[in-house]
Amino acid sequence: MDDRHAALLLAGLALAGAGVRYALAPASATAPGDVDDRHAALLLAGLALAGAGVRYALAPASATAPGDVRLAATDTPPPRRLRETARTAARLARPLLPGERIDLDRADVTEITRLPRVGPALAQRIVAWREQHGPFGSLARFDSVPGVGPRLIESLRPYVLFSGQIPSPP
Repeated sequence: MDDRHAALLLAGLALAGAGVRYALAPASATAPGDVDDRHAALLLAGLALAGAGVRYALAPASATAPGDVRLAATDTPPPRRLRETARTAARLARPLLPGERIDLDRADVTEITRLPRVGPALAQRIVAWREQHGPFGSLARFDSVPGVGPRLIESLRPYVLFSGQIPSPP
């Protein structure tokens, strides 16, 4: 406990003691109802201040945050990898620009989810099918993925391209 904490604690206790003394002193010549309320209010205020002083005195130093939180200076730049991750996340979260296409033979799950009407589950099925059977090569073979039908293929036509070679049948 530093000097500031000790001084606040002593001041609170002194005020609480004065309030108790004042509350227990014999009533003056004023109206009896006013004196009782005034005594109670002073006693309550003194006890509240004493409680706050004790809580302040026993609290950890203000330089440390509660729990495992560590405060960083505001002038500390974020780590480089964090910035790169944030840029990548922002790029992948945005919708496709006009004319932008995604290569279904090379894209990962996150990139595929940028396509309209394609969620994470379908994107995972697309990547799993491609890893098991090889590159699509065209929309015709893309139809083999479970959950991909003619309506989805037509809606994705302007947004996809295929760079891989279709494996020859065995």
